[in-house]
Amino acid sequence: MKDWASAVALLLMTGFLGCGGTGEYRKTGGTYAPRGPACDYRVIRNRVVEPYEELGVIDIDAFSMKSLPDNEDRFRKVVGPTVCATGGHAVIPTLNIHGHWVHGTIIRFNPSECVGCGPKSATGGGG
Repeated sequence: MKDWASAVALLLMTGFLGCGGTGEYRKTGGTYAPRGPACDYRVIRNRVVEPYEELGVIDIDAFSMKSLPDNEDRFRKVVGPTVCATGGHAVIPTLNIHGHWVHGTIIRFNPSECVGCGPKSATGGGG
């Protein structure tokens, strides 16, 4: 009976990882209030032009290469809760040579140093 429960737990874990992996977060900057569980944030895939502070980095772990996020929607599902919980305004992704999204740098804009910074800004990327 115990082996059966272990097998079911392993299958469930594998199923969840197959949906896009999990993230391991390392704090590298300041501490800010969370922005809510489903906050609005940007995914920036080009040069950042606004002043910002790096809050931390998230490395995406998965059971297999095929389980890693391969598009922005899957990437957002993995990193979104961490971006919002850390008070982040945006995340800068890193893709590997196979097109999988494997890393994200979570940033927070410094509105006192620029106009139009934040999740809805028209400059610095989409998302």
